[in-house]
Amino acid sequence: MEDDIREMTHGELAAMCTNLQKACSKQLRSEEAQLFGELASFYEEGRKKQEGCSYQDLLKAINEDLASGYLEANAAASKHQDRGSLRALVWGEKVSKLLKSLLVRYEKQKNSLLDGTNVYVCEICGFVYVGEQPPAICPICKVPSFKIQAVQKEAI
Repeated sequence: MEDDIREMTHGELAAMCTNLQKACSKQLRSEEAQLFGELASFYEEGRKKQEGCSYQDLLKAINEDLASGYLEANAAASKHQDRGSLRALVWGEKVSKLLKSLLVRYEKQKNSLLDGTNVYVCEICGFVYVGEQPPAICPICKVPSFKIQAVQKEAI
């Protein structure tokens, strides 16, 4: 069991605190939500930015996840009969396959893929959509479009 324990990265801690912030907001616990938001910002600032990463590095990481990462995670979730994790892994694998397809398209089309259109991300499962308007429901996790947020062009 101890082999499974490791120190979380700043990015992982930032993501966890952001999720806790959202959960507290939904429960109308504004003080706790604010505190988790501050923690998320703290960890986000401490996160090491990977400079010099290329398109190929990102594609390699996605391919590694698809080839082995999801298999290992699914085996661990199945071993513990964790239905929630298994469901999230199904969503994650679908999103990873779609991201890979989008990256391959971007490599061929470059910025013309994004010209005159918008980019949206589902805040629940990570689904990325390129188009004028987000879909009415997320095709991966089935949440309504208000959970699919526009990405600022400066971030792309």
